[in-house]
Amino acid sequence: MNLSIIKKTTLILFASVILAGCTEQYVYQNQDFEDAMTVEATLTNELKYQEINISRTRLLNDTIKIPESGANVTVVDSDSNVFHFDEKDGKYVSENEFKVEPNKNYQLKITTKSGKSYVSSPEVLTTPNTIDLEATAAEKDGVRGVQVNVKSFDPTNTSKYYRYEYEETYKIITPHPIETRIKLVQQNGYYSYVKVPAPPNIQICYTTKHSTGIRQTNTTDLSEDRVKYPIRFIADTDYMLTNRYSIIVSQYTQSQAAYDYYYTSKKMIDSGEILSPNQPGYVVGNMKSTTDSHEKVVGYFEVASVTKKRIFFSFKDFFPSEKPTEYFTTCNARLYYFYEIEKDNYGLIKTHDYIGDGPGFSPSGFYMVEKECGDCTSFSSNVIPSFWEN
Repeated sequence: MNLSIIKKTTLILFASVILAGCTEQYVYQNQDFEDAMTVEATLTNELKYQEINISRTRLLNDTIKIPESGANVTVVDSDSNVFHFDEKDGKYVSENEFKVEPNKNYQLKITTKSGKSYVSSPEVLTTPNTIDLEATAAEKDGVRGVQVNVKSFDPTNTSKYYRYEYEETYKIITPHPIETRIKLVQQNGYYSYVKVPAPPNIQICYTTKHSTGIRQTNTTDLSEDRVKYPIRFIADTDYMLTNRYSIIVSQYTQSQAAYDYYYTSKKMIDSGEILSPNQPGYVVGNMKSTTDSHEKVVGYFEVASVTKKRIFFSFKDFFPSEKPTEYFTTCNARLYYFYEIEKDNYGLIKTHDYIGDGPGFSPSGFYMVEKECGDCTSFSSNVIPSFWEN
């Protein structure tokens, strides 16, 4: 499950658009805060270590996640198989890899260290599906770029409800290769500059970004279960396209109840409305407390089939006769005199990289660029992703 979905839902403190049609705006005040369990989980038909996030609601201005530690977490299927989850790095991870099987129902059970118990409704795997991705040159709101669309078709006409996430990775090549660095050393109470070799492989990196927010579509008004969904638009001036770009899209086939939960959450978030917790209802999920029928539980335990597809492309694939954006920031080398370098406690040595000596037999300073212009490891990773194709 996309973590930002439940986080946003949690932070607005049980805003309700499902029940009672409340429309009165509410000015948030911290004293109205209500503590509650928050569950974030999507089990899929992928063979993997499944994950479940359990935390507590937070004040609107609190950005620190409060994990529910020490809970006993299990998933039980209709054949009485029990899947145990262990607490690890602030979340709960299954002891073993497993995948959700068709024609079975699955139920999440949680017992906190304080003895409170929670259970989900039984959930069944949705229809497995296939997807394809197409990328085309397009224009959106007067901006030229590349449009990535998801295409899928279910001949059984039983899927209908879809949610999407994506992960994009792009190649970075810094405009200034760095071969030498300046190091500050102290000898006999005096500071001096020493030139040392720069680390290897700092000019080419790969940055990965994850989608945020809720992306959904449905085919309930169509004669057939066929999808063409615009998942991502990238402007032609975006540096992501300059060298090599890849996107992998995950399509989750949802139940109608799960779709409605996400749809309502998105509508509430997009509206910007914050409704009073003491008005009737909140965004009702499929988790409930078995020890206190009046206790509110935020979140949804989803069981969904997922299909993934990855594609690669670059600027030249769509605009072969044009030049792409050179870099995401301006990278002009500048001569920094020694007094400039020294006046800020030698801070420039940490934030800039050496290009060459200044003029004169005894250099007056160093030509330098900001570190991100020569060392991409200062903000990205030089590890080539296992999936990467040149």
